[in-house]
Amino acid sequence: MRVRLALEEKGVEWISHEVNIGHQENLEPWYLAINPKGLVPAIIHDGVPVTDSNDILRYLEATFPEPALVSADPALEAESWEWLDLAASLHMKAIKTWVYGSTGGASKKRSDMGRYAEIQPDKSLVAFHEKSLDGFTAEEIEEAHRMLVEVFDIMEARLKDHTYLVGETQSIADIAWVPQHVLLGMLGFDFSPWPGIAAWAKNQQTRPAFQRAVTDWLPEVPGWVMRAGIKALRTWRCLKSAIFPHTGQLLS
Repeated sequence: MRVRLALEEKGVEWISHEVNIGHQENLEPWYLAINPKGLVPAIIHDGVPVTDSNDILRYLEATFPEPALVSADPALEAESWEWLDLAASLHMKAIKTWVYGSTGGASKKRSDMGRYAEIQPDKSLVAFHEKSLDGFTAEEIEEAHRMLVEVFDIMEARLKDHTYLVGETQSIADIAWVPQHVLLGMLGFDFSPWPGIAAWAKNQQTRPAFQRAVTDWLPEVPGWVMRAGIKALRTWRCLKSAIFPHTGQLLS
């Protein structure tokens, strides 16, 4: 979402090539040649791949500087990049942990983990996905929630009387965080304690770039249906693993 938002805000033409993560297309050789970590998103510009959404946003700002998504004021520019880096630092330990833990979801199958561990150079990702299959503890989910609350309290202090996270115009900071609001909100995170964030999110949704980069790509099902589906899939996988414990080895 954040990469599409930046592209749309800058008016850069782009072509989408969807990668079916459910079918593990991100672990196919053709995609690993683009991003050896097998993560999405990735962009290819002038034949050169750029991976990791933070790096992509920095690349887009440097390559397509107008309209700017960081302020010419050095202090405000630094603040915008800090919000971006904060989102990245919390992505696995707070955002993904809360999402996977509270929904009981997992994006990998046990039968895929052997191959995934072999081809994934980032072993922290391997450990995370193994943990997601076993299930996060209530304490781990609560700690992830605590970290998110701490950040949203800081955001609320800013947004209760401002339209944007940094300065008085749209910036990388807003682009870094509005997708988190969308994802967490869809999966049942309670944002009611932060009315300033709610107003900011509503304003973000009125932007033409948001429609093209986010709304047009969202699944056409209510959030509660999605949450129920994720939990049902997790239950089925657990039952299947219990009934056919060696299926993964036989198929491999």
